[in-house]
Amino acid sequence: MKKIIIIKSLLFAVLANAQVGVNTANPGTMLDVNGDLNVRKEIRTGGTNLLKGSAGSAGTILHNNSEMNANDWKSIKIADGQGSMSVFSLNTVADQTGATFSSPNGATTPYTEGTAINNTWTVLPGTVDTFSITNAVNKVVFTFQTTAQKTGNTNASSGFACGIFVDNSLRAVRTDVLIGSEGSYKIFNLNATLTNLNPKNNYNVSVACTKRNLNSGTLGIGTAVNVNFLNNQMSQSVLTTSVLQPY
Repeated sequence: MKKIIIIKSLLFAVLANAQVGVNTANPGTMLDVNGDLNVRKEIRTGGTNLLKGSAGSAGTILHNNSEMNANDWKSIKIADGQGSMSVFSLNTVADQTGATFSSPNGATTPYTEGTAINNTWTVLPGTVDTFSITNAVNKVVFTFQTTAQKTGNTNASSGFACGIFVDNSLRAVRTDVLIGSEGSYKIFNLNATLTNLNPKNNYNVSVACTKRNLNSGTLGIGTAVNVNFLNNQMSQSVLTTSVLQPY
């Protein structure tokens, strides 16, 4: 008898367009359940008085569509196959400050992975970012692109290097040489993948560059040093960090 009375009370409350609380005396929504919810059949969204809502289909997930103030179903793509991973996080940052180098020349010796960042490197401030790892099996992919431009050394070359630093430690580096006449510039790319980093919240990542043999000229990385041929919008730097983990 008690069950029948409870069911009838719920029906009357719904018919009266009131808020109904289960295990709560102060419901915050039309139906407020304070406890576990066991659904034995379908969950449907977007229904009306005349039509059933959508229950979604295989391979879709329930999506809280805040822009439309409604829930809906979204298709998802999950990596499949041995050793496959899915994107856990992805973020892109950009920088237009860049770095400018001039005489004297910098060192031309090789670089060692794991070396701590020092004052011979200039961090591109807009490339500073963070990422997190939650699974011991992972790949972190860094994609960096910028523009190098030289001026003041006629047809002589200008050498430089850019590196990716994780927690202020060098993890990937690439050298390059810019050759051409006054104001010449080129696109510079650095792609690197780190495998199985230790799980941790908020790793720090940044890109820093350094001069090598400038041949008495001035070199700009991610910034224009001769505005007759380039500007800062054209020369800006972009860093994308993608974290891949098993689904």
